Amino acid sequence: MAVENVTYIADLDVAAPTGAMPKSEGDDHIRNGKKAAKNTFPGFTGAVLVGGVDGGAANVYTLAPATPLVGYAAKMQVVFQAIATNTAASTLNVSSLGAKSIVSESGAALGPGDLAAGRYYVAVYDGTKFRLTSVPQNYIDQLVIAGTVPGVSNAANAGKVFASTGTVGTWTSLDGRGDPVFNHGDIATGTVVIDYAKGEGQKARATGPHTLTATGFPVGRLAGVLLELTNYGTIALTTTGILWIKSDGTETATFSQAGITFPAAGRGRAVLYSYGDGIVYGKAA
Repeated sequence: MAVENVTYIADLDVAAPTGAMPKSEGDDHIRNGKKAAKNTFPGFTGAVLVGGVDGGAANVYTLAPATPLVGYAAKMQVVFQAIATNTAASTLNVSSLGAKSIVSESGAALGPGDLAAGRYYVAVYDGTKFRLTSVPQNYIDQLVIAGTVPGVSNAANAGKVFASTGTVGTWTSLDGRGDPVFNHGDIATGTVVIDYAKGEGQKARATGPHTLTATGFPVGRLAGVLLELTNYGTIALTTTGILWIKSDGTETATFSQAGITFPAAGRGRAVLYSYGDGIVYGKAA
């Protein structure tokens, strides 16, 4: 039986040499093995793939191969399991050779939760630290958020929060002191929509007859909008979709019957509110 022609490990014949083959061919078989190993892992000057017993603790992970690693080598890959979720930048120490930083693919330090307990990770040693070959958990979470909430990376949304009303979502400039007051401006004709999604404080100035209506009040919870209405005593106001509470507690859908008056010149105030049942009530503030 002739000695096989070998280039890579896959070319090796596990049945050779047989007991019947000449001992003089032994050196050829040894050279085949060496050649196949070097050709299969060209450029590696040390270990290629390292696994072992996982240990350590959160942020300081260890790996103990059954055959201890002799030394770290560039482009060496390690497979390890995080035995605890990390809470800060983390390290990996293989065969007690020294702790090396674990970083993201881009080389950034890990943040809390990037390594999840029980999950397996592959990292490549770049000569000074271990770079993960898979994306960290926080990056996955950011992708999920970015896909669910558009505009996460839009600089124009800096300092804003994402709010939703029903199936509609929007970025709004809220701060800890509440919604900014929404100004409908000067109203002459047509229909003015008091939209709850625009904020809990809204104002308008009448310059001609028009109609007020309300929308966007959430289902299932109490919500209200404080209106500042300027010069409304000079017009015959009409409303749609609002039940006005009269001074005696009765209700009317016709504003002119509500007994609510506004100053001819200057500011008056009214409250629109809902108990989440689809009915919007109004009364003088």
